This record gives sequence, structure tokens and C-alpha cells, in this order.
Amino acid sequence: MPISIFWRLVLSHVGILVLSGAASLYSIVQLGSLSGAARAALGNNHRMIDYQEALTDAFLSEVRYGGKYLITHAEGRQDQLRQFKKEFTEYLEILKTRAESESVMISLAKIERFHRQYHDLYDREVEYISDKQIYASSRFQQERDKIIESTIRELDGLKAQLRAKLQAKLEGIDQGARRARKIALISTLIVLIMGTLLSLKVSQSFTEPLRETKELPRSQTHWLRAGKSLGATFVERSQNLAKISKKQLIACGLAAAWNRRSTD
Repeated sequence: MPISIFWRLVLSHVGILVLSGAASLYSIVQLGSLSGAARAALGNNHRMIDYQEALTDAFLSEVRYGGKYLITHAEGRQDQLRQFKKEFTEYLEILKTRAESESVMISLAKIERFHRQYHDLYDREVEYISDKQIYASSRFQQERDKIIESTIRELDGLKAQLRAKLQAKLEGIDQGARRARKIALISTLIVLIMGTLLSLKVSQSFTEPLRETKELPRSQTHWLRAGKSLGATFVERSQNLAKISKKQLIACGLAAAWNRRSTD
């Protein structure tokens, strides 16, 4: 059963509308996911880098004020060391709760262990100082330096991991944006091509009936010409008959007038 021109128009516009809606829906979903990934990258990964830097600063402050106490034996340095030790513990717990991978958790566990070793060694040295005992301070210094070096190395490694994860997320966002832009461009081109083809098809459907009525077959043209010739012949004969009838009427009138005159 052939489809009418009306339904062709309706189906073509529905097809274009469906394709445009699908492209728009994909763009909305993709942009939403990209927005969520961007918020996660800024809200979690970037903050974890900030907490890592704060953790490093707190540890270096502990080392600095701890070294000053070992030299000056001032209780105020001990109080400052305890304050930075508390901050270090708080930042470490925050990083543990925000960690998203096992490698980050392992690195945090190593940092926690080195930090505990440092304070164990430091507390032993403080006890010797409090008891005014003689001890090998150079050996304690060497052990503390090794622990500090290992801790800083692990903190730098943690920062490198966090930066790498942030970079990976940003690259994923960039790839998703490129993919969404490519699909939107392709879908737009498809809609334009389909719209052009459908408009040409529909316009052709409109012009075909007009062309059929305009270009009649030769047989129909022949019959039209024959009909015109027959009509002309009929008109000509009718005119001849009218002339003959008129002459006959005139002759009859003359005959009747002659007869009246003869009788008179």
C-alpha cells in the first residue's frame, strides 16, 4: 500500500526529531558525567594533594621543633612539637578516609610507621635528657636522619601518586569531552543530510502528480485532437442546416403570398 504524502511528511519529521533528541540526550548525559568527574577530581584528588602537603609541613615542623628541644631543652619546643604531632595525626586520618586505591593506603601505612619510629626514638632520647643520663647522641641523630629521609621520600612518593591520579582523571575528562563533541558533530551532520534528502524526496513526491497531468500520453492527445475536429464539423453542419432552413422558410412565405394574391 503506497504511503500518502502527508504521512511521508510526518514520518520524515518524526525521524529527524528522534535523531536530534537522541543526540541531545547523549550530550546531556555525557556532560553530566564529565561534570561529576570534574567535581570529584577537584573535590577529592585535589584536596588530597593539599592534605599531603599539610602532612609534610606538619612532619617537618615536628622535626624542626624536636631538634630545637634536643639542643635547648626548652619545654616550649615540646609543646609546639606536640601541636604539630596532633595536626599530623589529623591529616593522616583524613587521607586514610579519602584514599581511593590500595597503593595510596600502603603509602600512608608506611608514613605512619616511619612517624611512629621517629617518635619512639625521640622519646627515648628525651628520657635520657630528662634523667640527665649520658647517651650516644650521634647514633640517635643518625637513626633519626634515616627515618626522616625515609619519611620524606615516602611523602614525596605519595604526592606523585596523587598527582598522577589527578592527571589521569583530567585526561579522562578531556577524552570524554572530545568524544562527546565528535558524536554531537556527527549526529548534526547526519540530521542535516537526512533533512536535505527527505526534503528533496518530499518535494519530488509533490511534483510527480503535476508532471503526470502536464505530460499526457500521445493517445490522449490524439483523442483530444479528434474531439476538437468532430466538434468543428458538427458546428459547421449545424450552420449549413440553419442556412438551408432559412431559405426554405423564405420560399414558403413567398408561395403563400402568391396564393393569397391569386385568390383575390
